[in-house]
Amino acid sequence: MNYAKPDANTVVQEEKETPVTITPEGKAFLISTSRWANFIAIIGFILIGFMLIVSLSLFILTPLAAEYQDFQAIPFPLYFLGIIYLIYTVIFFFPYYYLYTFAKKVRKGLTEGNQSTFDFGLKNMRSFARFVGIVMIIGLSLSLLVIPIVIFSFGMIRALSGGAAM
Repeated sequence: MNYAKPDANTVVQEEKETPVTITPEGKAFLISTSRWANFIAIIGFILIGFMLIVSLSLFILTPLAAEYQDFQAIPFPLYFLGIIYLIYTVIFFFPYYYLYTFAKKVRKGLTEGNQSTFDFGLKNMRSFARFVGIVMIIGLSLSLLVIPIVIFSFGMIRALSGGAAM
């Protein structure tokens, strides 16, 4: 028996000789996944709508809230929160859009037997995964930047308070 490890060319040739096919069971799984992805995307769009309403409400309420004494204690104008909500709304739109397009195109491609529509749906799933991955990397990086700032802040508060424990 030959237990030699195959070289890279042999592995590539084997992959080219056996193309991936979608079995009826795999097709059923993909259609079921596309239904759930469609549901998640629609709920996401509804939540984005609520975020947009909150953002616009903060823009509208800023001049009205300035008249009341309770809102004068806030160290920044309410429209600043409206801008933050608007930015989050735009950021959260894209993954739900990619997920929705994936769901529609994969289901349509599988039911009609249209390969290019199916491939476009899978491309949107790749875009969804890439977008979410990049946002996670950015979020984790910002978290790692915040930790030293928090530690430094607690140290400064302790030093300014005369070293008393909190």
